[in-house]
Amino acid sequence: MKTTVALLLAFLVNHTFGADYCPTSGKGGAYFTTHATHTELDCEEHYWDESDEIKEYHFHVYFWPKNPVSVADALRLRDNLVSSVSRGDFVAVCEGVNSTVLPGLAEDARVPSIDYEPMGPHPVGNYEIWVPQEYLGKVTSFMMLNRGENTLLFHPKSYHCVEDHTGRVMWMGVPFNLDRSALNFEGPECNVPQYTELGLGYSAPE
Repeated sequence: MKTTVALLLAFLVNHTFGADYCPTSGKGGAYFTTHATHTELDCEEHYWDESDEIKEYHFHVYFWPKNPVSVADALRLRDNLVSSVSRGDFVAVCEGVNSTVLPGLAEDARVPSIDYEPMGPHPVGNYEIWVPQEYLGKVTSFMMLNRGENTLLFHPKSYHCVEDHTGRVMWMGVPFNLDRSALNFEGPECNVPQYTELGLGYSAPE
């Protein structure tokens, strides 16, 4: 028992207080969350630099496309969110938010449509909600109070698409397994600020 406790304490000290967090072997502990990808990632690619900061986030609302009740509940949540944006309660962008609803949003903004079938890593129907850090608290509160029976996937938007959808995800409701083979560390969507015309998130003035 004493040996087990000693080993546990040594592990915690080694991995918490200043030790090199990246094992040199290239195996095992270096891949806590991205081991399900096709190819291993170097440990240095997998963790933040201390100077980095997450400034934009996505919620994904999951629903069962062939279940009318599930679809209706997801659309109810979307409609309520669009109404809140229109009233000026907060800033968020999803399907249904346009330059009329959110002044300042470009008329040709590429807002993702609702996916009524699995798409990318998402195993069921879903739609994306973009949230800048300036309104994260208000939007999170809204989602907690209004999500109904919908499962919500919440993840940061950074340069590391794989880690964003694995080690950094959070869930409201029943979690789903994602298709991680659809994720690409250097995909074109990684680390690209969205809706730059709003001057929020990564596009906010310094």
